[in-house]
Amino acid sequence: MFVRSRTSGQAKLAGGIVLVLAVWGALVPFVGPSFGYGMGSTQSWTWSESHLTLHLLPGIAAALGGMLLMRGRRASQMAGALFAVAGGAWFVIAPSLHPLWAGQSMSGMSMGGSAMSSALSALGYHYGTGALIAIVAAYALGVVSSTRGTASGVHSEGSQPDLQTSADKSPVSVDA
Repeated sequence: MFVRSRTSGQAKLAGGIVLVLAVWGALVPFVGPSFGYGMGSTQSWTWSESHLTLHLLPGIAAALGGMLLMRGRRASQMAGALFAVAGGAWFVIAPSLHPLWAGQSMSGMSMGGSAMSSALSALGYHYGTGALIAIVAAYALGVVSSTRGTASGVHSEGSQPDLQTSADKSPVSVDA
């Protein structure tokens, strides 16, 4: 009989959080300008190479990871956590690497507005979103890795299942 562990619920919750953050990260460049939360001068629902490589692709990777985390099977949760960590890291690292394949300088990714507006846009569009996804997914990876399935249920690494049989528990008499 398989007993669900508390850690499975924690991994599923982490998967839900990752999924919400991934959807935000993937869609913010498309919907953000609609409510005054834009990056530079892009209009709402404008398609560009940077929206694909800096937002949509890492958002898809992290969303896939979040869905796999919510699935509930240990192997899929491990894979999901890894996908989500990779997607979160992609959100954080890609804006710095984007000029390498796009052929433009970092100044081409101007966020516009005041220094505070630029900082908040960078956090909401890339760095904060990616860091939160990676942190939550890494937590889920740790939770899922610290459990192991046994025939009688799931035991965490710290707790040991009772492996003694009734024969092992009988008192031993020593004849002298």
